[in-house]
Amino acid sequence: MPTRLDALDRLRAGAMLAGVAFHAALAHSPMVQPLWLTADRAQAPWLDGLLWPMHLLRMPLFFWLAGFFAAWQWERRGAGGLMRDRARRVLVPLVVGLPLMHLAMDALVQWGVAHVQHPSPLMGWVRRAWAEGWPSPPPSLGHLWFLAYLLLFTVLLWVGRTLVPLAWRARWSVPSRGAGAFGLLALPVLLVPTLAAVPAPHPAPEALLPQPWAIAFYGTFFALGTVSRPWLPVLARKKCWLGLGLGAGLAMVGFVLLLPRPVPPGDWAVAAVSSVAAVWGCGAVAGAACAWRAPLGRAMHFLADAAYWVYLVHLPILLALQLATMDLDWPWTLKLPLVLGLTLGLSLGTFALWIRNGVWGRWLLGRREAAPA
Repeated sequence: MPTRLDALDRLRAGAMLAGVAFHAALAHSPMVQPLWLTADRAQAPWLDGLLWPMHLLRMPLFFWLAGFFAAWQWERRGAGGLMRDRARRVLVPLVVGLPLMHLAMDALVQWGVAHVQHPSPLMGWVRRAWAEGWPSPPPSLGHLWFLAYLLLFTVLLWVGRTLVPLAWRARWSVPSRGAGAFGLLALPVLLVPTLAAVPAPHPAPEALLPQPWAIAFYGTFFALGTVSRPWLPVLARKKCWLGLGLGAGLAMVGFVLLLPRPVPPGDWAVAAVSSVAAVWGCGAVAGAACAWRAPLGRAMHFLADAAYWVYLVHLPILLALQLATMDLDWPWTLKLPLVLGLTLGLSLGTFALWIRNGVWGRWLLGRREAAPA
C-alpha cells in the first residue's frame, strides 16, 4: 500500500476525467439525443456501449470516496471538525453555486434558442414552449445534486455514529474473509429493488427534494466508504480485484446487451446487472488503485486537487462550447476531442491560475494534511 492515499488520489482524478468525458460524449449519444440540450447531428452509436457502463461506476465511486474521507476526517477532527469542513467546502459552494449555475444555464439556453440553426430535439421543444408561453419547469439542482446528497449523507453519518453503539460499529473494522465475501455478494442483491424502481440508465436525481431511490442507492456507497479503510489491503490482493473486475466487466457487457434503448422502471434483469457492475466495479478499481505501488506524480496530484473545481465549473463551459459548434458540419471524431480538450483546458487552467494557491483554493481544498497509510 502507498504511504499516502495515492490510490484514492488516482481514483479521484480518474473519476473526474471520466465525468467530463461522459458529459461531453452525451451530445453524440443516440440514446439520449431526444433528452440532451446540446445533442449534435453527428452521432456515434457505439459510444453508448462505453458511456453507460461508465455511468454505472462513476457516481457510486465518487460517493464511496466521499464516505471514506468523511470517516477519516471524523477520526482526525471529530464530529465538529467534519461538520465545519462540510459546511465550508460543500454547503457554501452549493448555496453560492446554485444560483450562478441557473444564471449560466439560462443564458446558454437563451443564446442557443436564438442562434443555433440545427437545434437538438430538446432545444426545439424549448423554442416551442417559449413561443407558446408554456410554464417554466420547476428549478432543479442541476449537476450540483451531488453536493446536496453529500450534505444529507454527512448528517446521516453523524446521526448513525451518535446512535449506533461503538461495539457494533467496531465489528465492521475487523476484516474477515467470510464477512467480506458475503457483503460483496449480498450488497448487489439488496440494491436491485432500488434500481428496478427507476428507468435505465438511471437518471441524475436533480430534483430539489431528495429522491428515495437515490438516497438508498448512493447512500449505500457512501456508507460503504465509511467502513472500507480496513478492507483496502484485502481489496488490493490481485486475485480479489481481478475477480471483482471480471465479474463487473461481465455485468457491464450484460447491461449493454440488455439496453439497446432507455428501459422503463421494473426491468429486474437490467437492475441486477447494474447493481453487480456498480458494487463489484467500485471494489475492483479501489483494489487495483491500492495495488499500484508507483508514487503519485505531480501531474496526478494536480488533477486530484483540481477534481472538485472541475466538477463545479465544467458543465457550463462544456455546454457553451457545444452550442458554439452545433451548426458546424464536422464529424463527431473532431468535435468531441476538441470540446473535451478545451473544457479540460479552461477548467484546469482557471484552477491553476486563480484557485489552487489563492483564497478560494484554501476554501475548497481545505487543510493540506498527510493522509494515513
